Amino acid sequence: MDNVTADILTGLGLAITLVGAWITARAVILKEDDAINVGLARFSGKDREENLRLPMVQNLLASSRGARRGLLFIAGGTALQIVPIAVRLFSLAFA
Repeated sequence: MDNVTADILTGLGLAITLVGAWITARAVILKEDDAINVGLARFSGKDREENLRLPMVQNLLASSRGARRGLLFIAGGTALQIVPIAVRLFSLAFA
């Protein structure tokens, strides 16, 4: 693998890591209005489906989905950064 390809993969990996970090940060930041809506005491529903529609539950589920997506981007970006390094090391070891 030449240096240009390695730089392209590393740059792409860094960009994906940056996007993943941004998605994760957005998912875990709670706005004041959302905190008020979530933090107010409410009666819970009678069944699971009704409980799933409660604001606190919806907010937690949305944060979880966003964090999962962001962390997957971070993992993918990190993996792309590892590829050129691993290839370069293997080529040096077996050259």
